[in-house]
Amino acid sequence: MRDEERMDEIHNSGSRSGRGSATLPVGSAATTVGGARPHRYTIADLEQETGISPRNIRYYITQGLLPSANGRGVGATYTADHLLRLKFINKLKQDNLPLAEMRRQMEGLTQEKLADVLRVETAPPQDRWRRIHLHDDIEIHVRERAGRDRDYDLERAVEEIAGHAEIVLSKLGTRA
Repeated sequence: MRDEERMDEIHNSGSRSGRGSATLPVGSAATTVGGARPHRYTIADLEQETGISPRNIRYYITQGLLPSANGRGVGATYTADHLLRLKFINKLKQDNLPLAEMRRQMEGLTQEKLADVLRVETAPPQDRWRRIHLHDDIEIHVRERAGRDRDYDLERAVEEIAGHAEIVLSKLGTRA
C-alpha cells in the first residue's frame, strides 16, 4: 500500500464513538489492487474478534459453515461475511447446536441478514470517501454511506466496475 493510500485510510477511518450499534473492525490485511472490498481480515484478525482458533475456522470451512478464504497460505484473507458468520456460529454454539443444525440455520443467510440478526452495523458510522487504486494513473473515489443508508446494489456495481477495469488493465500489460 502506498503512503498516500495509508494516509487516506487513517484519515477516512474517523471516530467510531457515538453510535448505538456495533461496527465491524477494519481488518489488518492489505487491500489488493482494485481494493473494491473495504474489509479484509487475516485469520489472526478473525481469531482476535471472535475468540475462535484458526484451526476451528479452517474446520468450519471444511464443514461448509464458512466460504473458502480468498487466497491460500499466510496471504489468505477473509471478508466481513466470514467475520459475521463466525460471530453467528458463536451465538449458535451457546445454544449447544450440532454442526448440521448450525449449517441448516446459516443456509441462505446474506451478510445483510446476519448483520441484522447480530445487530452489527457493517457500514461506516459516518459518510466517507473510499479510494480504489486501479492503476498508477487511475483511481475511483466512492462514497460509503453511513449506517442504514448503505446501498448494497451500488456496492456490488462498484465491485463489478473495479473487476472489469482490472481485466481491461491487465490486458494492457500483455501488449508488446
